[in-house]
Amino acid sequence: MKTPTIDEARLFGNIWAVIVAYHPDSRKLSALCETLQTDGLNVLVVDNTETPKLSVGDLAAGTRLNSLGENTGIAHAQNVGIEAALKGGARAILFLDQDSSIGGGFISSLLGVLKPGVPDIVSPRCIDAETLADLPSESLTRHGFVHPLRCGDSRKPCPTDIVISSGTLATREAIMLAGVLDEDLFIDFVDTEWCLRCRSKQIPIRVVPNAVLFHRIGNQSIKEGALTVMLHGPTRCYYQVRNSIHLFRFRHVPLMFSIRTMLAVLLNRLLLLRHVTNRGEYIEAYMHGLRDGLAGVVGMRPHR
Repeated sequence: MKTPTIDEARLFGNIWAVIVAYHPDSRKLSALCETLQTDGLNVLVVDNTETPKLSVGDLAAGTRLNSLGENTGIAHAQNVGIEAALKGGARAILFLDQDSSIGGGFISSLLGVLKPGVPDIVSPRCIDAETLADLPSESLTRHGFVHPLRCGDSRKPCPTDIVISSGTLATREAIMLAGVLDEDLFIDFVDTEWCLRCRSKQIPIRVVPNAVLFHRIGNQSIKEGALTVMLHGPTRCYYQVRNSIHLFRFRHVPLMFSIRTMLAVLLNRLLLLRHVTNRGEYIEAYMHGLRDGLAGVVGMRPHR
């Protein structure tokens, strides 16, 4: 597969990068913005920090900044970015997190595979920034059973069904067909739901092995036998538990996938209790997540 040069990649058209930030490290964020602009992208940072301290002067010259002044959730922040990018004439949108790091040739590798003018999505090979282990995408059977997909040794793009949002590059047509992110979920499973919505509309998603993104999931990971327990704070655990129940409400999410996901979340969060000292806070978050998931509570976690 031929990898285009940056000049060739720019011929694709108007490409935007939307980066969602929350209490970011301004130096790392600025370096990421500079790299993306060097590759010919229009860069927009949407800052979800409650009391924003980030200014345009902290970022690489030419970076756009939209400070929301509150934590509106990753889905809403991404939708703000999508709206701005589409109004700006974007032909494709790249989604990134503030803590993501991209390898050389990242943009040109993705653009070398993406099909312009049609609904299409490509995603990089993701590597855990802490352990350097591959973070597999997920491929589903017709009945919703999950198969982890690792295609690091492949030279060809690998069709898949679920990828993390960071590093994902989608054409304008894919977003117009699939719709924007579901803000009811607020944070966890936002990318999962959107990918499965794309799947239901037969929008292809492919992993490009030679586009590499280093990404960190959770505060820390701990091995429990064959399982990996991701350490998150109580609030994130609330959303994970609640939204794993919400998945059952989406017609485009296969039932077996929803069952498997909910059971995996509940088991993983129970194992997490072995590694935290403030178990009371976590148990309270779990119970609220279960109750709110069953009651259909959406959006930001209610204050109690």
